[in-house]
Amino acid sequence: MKQLKQILPVAMVAILMNALPVNAQILNIYSGQGMMAVPQSSASLLSIETPFRCQTDSPENQEVITSISVSPDDFKLTYTDQMDPLPRYEVNGFSFDETPLDEALQQLLEEAGIEVYVEDESYIALNAKDIYGELSLVANELTKAGETYYRYDAKQKRLYLTRRGRFELKVPANRMLMLGVLDALRGAGIENANPNWQTGVITVVLTHEEEVRLQNLLAQMTEKGQFLVADTAIYSISSSNMNGNWGEIIKTFGADRIHTSNNGLMGKLLSMDHQRNSDNLMDAIRKYYYVSPVSQGSAIVPSGWKMRFDIGKCATGNYVQNQLSLLIYPYIKEDGRVDAQITLDSVSGELSTFRVNAAIDDELAIIGIPDQMGFGSELLAVMKLKLIRLVNGK
Repeated sequence: MKQLKQILPVAMVAILMNALPVNAQILNIYSGQGMMAVPQSSASLLSIETPFRCQTDSPENQEVITSISVSPDDFKLTYTDQMDPLPRYEVNGFSFDETPLDEALQQLLEEAGIEVYVEDESYIALNAKDIYGELSLVANELTKAGETYYRYDAKQKRLYLTRRGRFELKVPANRMLMLGVLDALRGAGIENANPNWQTGVITVVLTHEEEVRLQNLLAQMTEKGQFLVADTAIYSISSSNMNGNWGEIIKTFGADRIHTSNNGLMGKLLSMDHQRNSDNLMDAIRKYYYVSPVSQGSAIVPSGWKMRFDIGKCATGNYVQNQLSLLIYPYIKEDGRVDAQITLDSVSGELSTFRVNAAIDDELAIIGIPDQMGFGSELLAVMKLKLIRLVNGK
């Protein structure tokens, strides 16, 4: 058997040492160990995605439904680590019993003079009897059965095994759509996605189980072809006079303009028609409350999937409740209406959950959530619902 060399992930230490935010310190959580504080580079805080996400359309933009053309190459996942093709050999009657995948492949490739190198500690043990076929097809089937990927270097005659493979996902190069795809990937537990905002290519490193999960997600995305966009603004409000209350605000705004009022564990969720002047509700609120902007940005999510809008990532300043987030789980119906579950979440747990049936172009407002900015202070979240629709061809 040819030599099996284990490639250890020694770069992990360097990655961890450079993953802390600007001006942060490495804190010694084990008393008495005396670890020194190490200043970190501001580059660790840099996120190209954040300025894209933390924007909302101006009130003059009435583009409620956006159609995006999808080509046959879009939403396809391509394995990019294979390097060179294996040499053309025919396998005749290859058998093995309860043998780890790396050892079985080394036996298979022995006569071709190819050495197997591994990047993980252990691999699944397999059984096979009288395998026939072209070498590349046999290697593909064995690594698939062993939930493993390989890449081959023809010059060195080395085959490298790894449990994680590098893939590229091509999507239309539309920033809003790419944000929705990234959120869907994270919702599926795939965190290491690296997008190219110019080309629309998202690079991901996946295990076999994650690849299957992502393929299912892409199938659902393309089948439904709809993404909900919620332009979201968060405010902290406090009463400007003793007579201020939501009953007076709704009377000023116009009770006939409120479609539904849905109760949660705390607060209410109001749904309204599109407002020609998008500040109409805010104008009514400002008559009774001081209003301080907290955060704004776009929440984008495929129909039938969940996404999280982190208030702190798009905060306009130092806000005590930056650990809060909005979880949005919509289902877009064929008639254009949206059934949605919206949850206000914190690091300590769920604060309140609302269910609403609304339409694209409706506006939603979460009111009556206690804030920590002062006595009588509340949190206000306002969302404008829009739609991204995928269409085939031009």
